[in-house]
Amino acid sequence: MRCFTQKRLNSLEPTPPMLTVSPPAQGVRAKAATDGRTIYGEVREAILNGAFSPGSRLPTERDLADQFHATRSTVRKTMSRLAAEGLIVRHVGRGTFVSEGIARATKPEEEFSLAELLEARLLFEPNLPDLVVERASEADIDAMDACVEAMRAAPDWVSFKEAKYALHLAIARASGNRFIVSIFSQILASRRRAGWDRAGERPMLLSAVREAAYEENVEIVDALKAEDADTARLAIRNYLVRTLSAAGMS
Repeated sequence: MRCFTQKRLNSLEPTPPMLTVSPPAQGVRAKAATDGRTIYGEVREAILNGAFSPGSRLPTERDLADQFHATRSTVRKTMSRLAAEGLIVRHVGRGTFVSEGIARATKPEEEFSLAELLEARLLFEPNLPDLVVERASEADIDAMDACVEAMRAAPDWVSFKEAKYALHLAIARASGNRFIVSIFSQILASRRRAGWDRAGERPMLLSAVREAAYEENVEIVDALKAEDADTARLAIRNYLVRTLSAAGMS
């Protein structure tokens, strides 16, 4: 992965004009997918390693598109994914900023356990569908769909966990309740600090749990799409209870 720093982004060199021949459609799609993965990985790494501090402003979509030789639409989709994961906040007319609290220091002995966080989630998440069914926009539903597909396609444990938690953050956002979003953002930050339960030690576990988690979360999203709050509520509760039981056995 290329070194991605704020200095590098703020020192963009103009690309000399050149004559090009439009590649086949499949090549365009493949390049967009590759560009999206590269931009996502480097921006995410820069935020998490402190190259961009909480609250700092990120380069514009135009600057990122120039830097990575990508299209604006690819950059926009990638930034939407980072926003869904709670890493950035986008303000119309102002720009894109690193979310506050991303690098909030917490002593190891003060970190919350996975079981504690799941117990807390059980207290409020199963009750979100009533608000989501009432308030979710088409963009909220699109964000959920993108997250479940990212979960299924995740190439590694960290990407899988990021996508899974991004889905539930998207559901919290669709509730339209900023306090609930704040709570879930803190839960997400805690899991990141914990290293997703030592992801490097679980390479074989990904394939075993990914499909099951995908199916369970698709059930949740499908119920929300159908505006069936009761089914969504039960699906969320069953999913969290199963996850909590698995956490207790690990």
